[in-house]
Amino acid sequence: MAAVMSDLSCTGNNESIKSLHLTYKAAQQITETLWVSERNEELKSFCASLMAYFSMIKRSLSNTDHTNVSRVDNELATMLLAPIKIMFPTSSNLGRAKQGAEVGSAKPNNIALMDLMEIYESRAELLKSLAICEETLRDSYPEGLTRWDTEEPSPQLVIAELPYGISCAAQSMFEAMVACNDCPCTPEHDLGARLYLGTHRKPEATLGAEDEEIIYFDMFLSTQCDWQEVRVHASRNTVGQIVTGPATDSQSKRNRTEVKALRIKRLCKAIAKIKTMAAYRLELKVLQNQLFQLHPKRGNSAIDTSQNALSLQDILRHAKGAFTERTKRVLAVILASTVFHLYGTPWLQSTWGSADILFFRKSSSGISFRPFINTALPRLHPSVVAAATENPDSNVASEETDEPDLEDFFTHLCPAVITLAFVLLEVYFETPFDILAQKFNVKLGADTEPSAFTRYMDVNLVFQACRAEIPQNSQFYLALTNCFEQQVWQDENGDVLDTLPLRTMIYQKVILPLETELSQAYNSIPIEELDKFAQKLDFGRYSQFSGDFTSYADSQVAEVSSRGSASMAQQPSSPVLNYPIHGFRNGRHAEDDELNTQGYPHSAYTVGVICALPLELRAVRALFDTEHKEHTRLKGDSNTYALGTMGGHLIVAACLPSGEYGTNPAADVASNMARTYPEIEFCLLVGIGGGAPSPETDIRLGDVVVSHPTSTSSGVIQYDRGKEYQGNKFELTGSLHGPPRCLRTAISALRSKPDLSSNSLQPFIEDITGSIPYSSSSDYSHPGQENDRLFKTVCSICFAGRDCAEADSHVQRRALRTTDQPEIHYGIIASGNKVLKDAAARDRWAKERGILCFEMEAAGVMNTLPCLVIRGICDYADSHKDKMWQNYAAATAAAYAKLLLRHTASSSTEWKTARRGLKNPLKKDSNEERPEAKRQKT
Repeated sequence: MAAVMSDLSCTGNNESIKSLHLTYKAAQQITETLWVSERNEELKSFCASLMAYFSMIKRSLSNTDHTNVSRVDNELATMLLAPIKIMFPTSSNLGRAKQGAEVGSAKPNNIALMDLMEIYESRAELLKSLAICEETLRDSYPEGLTRWDTEEPSPQLVIAELPYGISCAAQSMFEAMVACNDCPCTPEHDLGARLYLGTHRKPEATLGAEDEEIIYFDMFLSTQCDWQEVRVHASRNTVGQIVTGPATDSQSKRNRTEVKALRIKRLCKAIAKIKTMAAYRLELKVLQNQLFQLHPKRGNSAIDTSQNALSLQDILRHAKGAFTERTKRVLAVILASTVFHLYGTPWLQSTWGSADILFFRKSSSGISFRPFINTALPRLHPSVVAAATENPDSNVASEETDEPDLEDFFTHLCPAVITLAFVLLEVYFETPFDILAQKFNVKLGADTEPSAFTRYMDVNLVFQACRAEIPQNSQFYLALTNCFEQQVWQDENGDVLDTLPLRTMIYQKVILPLETELSQAYNSIPIEELDKFAQKLDFGRYSQFSGDFTSYADSQVAEVSSRGSASMAQQPSSPVLNYPIHGFRNGRHAEDDELNTQGYPHSAYTVGVICALPLELRAVRALFDTEHKEHTRLKGDSNTYALGTMGGHLIVAACLPSGEYGTNPAADVASNMARTYPEIEFCLLVGIGGGAPSPETDIRLGDVVVSHPTSTSSGVIQYDRGKEYQGNKFELTGSLHGPPRCLRTAISALRSKPDLSSNSLQPFIEDITGSIPYSSSSDYSHPGQENDRLFKTVCSICFAGRDCAEADSHVQRRALRTTDQPEIHYGIIASGNKVLKDAAARDRWAKERGILCFEMEAAGVMNTLPCLVIRGICDYADSHKDKMWQNYAAATAAAYAKLLLRHTASSSTEWKTARRGLKNPLKKDSNEERPEAKRQKT
């Protein structure tokens, strides 16, 4: 080791990095050779974990070679060589291994340099050291976009640009409406508009000459609290006939077949008139900046205007789970298209954001996936109209000013694009911006006066903090990166681009990547007909939002600022803390509300849950107090995680791959979980198992068995691993770790609780049955004691699993329990890679070893993560196995897991403190106050 350090200190930076890279390359080659030849499944899984770490560390070291790194200091080198020292105790062995790596292969005699069994004994220390190295390098030297090689962003979509005529038509429409907003009423009406947002694409195959000349704008107008559906026609053609007053009888007869349009002088009167015609839509036409009324048409909108609209901001804040991956991508394209079409018009105010994007309820109580932007129509005053029509993103200093304002000088050239990035980040993480900043420990400029400059600084800081959570080879990441790239939005003189070329850049640099991202993920969605497709969607995963939520005011109080721009007064957000999509679970404690429904960094999650079957994980997720958005998957990790909170803990749960069972898949899942979430303190194996009743322990179907150490066992034994001797003798070999001390003390506290009810699991079981929709395959209720039958082991026909005419007489007689409440048993659980369907073998193991339960996964996890096994009894491990009790058994196991977590001290207190706005304890300066892994990394 000293020799290697000497080599590193005597070489330049590039040579030091190269030496470390070769060191890890040698270790990876040798481990890979051992992995190929190894037959022991535990050692094979251990080798796979090592190879994954070596590969990631090598990649990070490769990044440093392409980064401006001043030096590799002794602290970093010592940290990187610590795991190597464990594998190669002497530096001579390391040198010989490096020589093999330099020629590109692991020599056969180098394999002897590593004693795999000896290293396996130090696996906990080794894996922890590798995790610290990998995390330090990943944080210090992140991969740049150009380092993805073959994983570069895929080719962009080939499609025509968006139509360019929308902007002028929208500008003309706004001016025409303002010209008709001279209200003589007492009191005066404050006119508000909500303009439907879309891409305004039309399929080329359906375009006719008339379609190319007409642009339709759908919107809702209001003079008070209710909203009137309106469609505006913007056309380059002349109107068939303009009528300045009421038509005479002769005129009506003569021009009955001609298109008529009545010029509007006061828009409030037109709205009031159409309101008397139920179910009709106001049809307007814009010609030469003047507004005309056409013949009304029957409305076809399913929107219920009598209910308050929901803002995107409040949906993000209160309705976790409202988005799917599909709706997020669709909304991203629509919002980017909005900036393209409305840039430079008064429809897109300089202060626009997610609070201005609204969604109406439908008459079916669902939420229509049709976004509208909320805008006030100012009074008819020349100064107001002039101010409203000027470019809202103009930041060029006035010629009359001697010196430009510093904020204007350093701010982004196109603030509307920065606001778009602001909203796209909110949508991607399904999190309001202030909470997103808090999650990534970014202090916003809350004490300064809000401006385009402060917003640019805030959004840029948050993006830099959270960009590692976005796949850097994705088109979405490319679009966000382009938003912040100043050179994209300036001309050769460094000034902001003119409106037309700027809008071209918005399409090419932002919209096209987002359209490509959507098309690649969902190739069945036609980009040319995205507006039509989006209108058929219901918002969120469920078509119905529950609860009474009135977040956005429908009162139209327009307030004109000194600069002439109008803003809509908005009621405060709803005080309701949670606005569920499908209702929260019962039995929720106040402490759970303190944990935000949004996600947290990987290092925040401290409890793992592993299930073998989807029906088991479903029961666990039904007891989540809140569920979080899944993190971006790390390369090499095949697990899919469910994240959330339970009993005050931050939980990461995973299920074995479909169709795979046993200790080996379980070991792979645990290894990946430990690598992706390195701060996990312990893991719960929650699921079903076969019971082994005995005269000493009256185990019934639905009861819970918890692994618990005894004087002869750690709580779990691998009953199919050992040596067979003559005379049908079998000797167990190997040992498994016991549950961690924190869980054993929690079990003691739980069992010693004087007021612990005999039905302590029942409230959680009821939460599960109430949360999961009923079907024949998802019934988690108690099947009834009459269906709990334990057979004797005396019948050879029953033993062989064949139908027995006298099966009923072979059922052991047991007294019925007074209630259906499950009981909890603590003792030894047997784990192995085979399904036990032998009552005689079951009874023999129960008698000789005190086994209470048989299952198939625990032996693969116990030595990978500190673990406790919780099994609901679904059968008696005999030939009469069936699936009747599986769902209920999974529910009782999940219920015990939550009960135990409520009695286990939580490490999530640090994150609760951070949610209250206090200093995050993970960021304290004192090494004594940091978590162990962070302290070692430093």
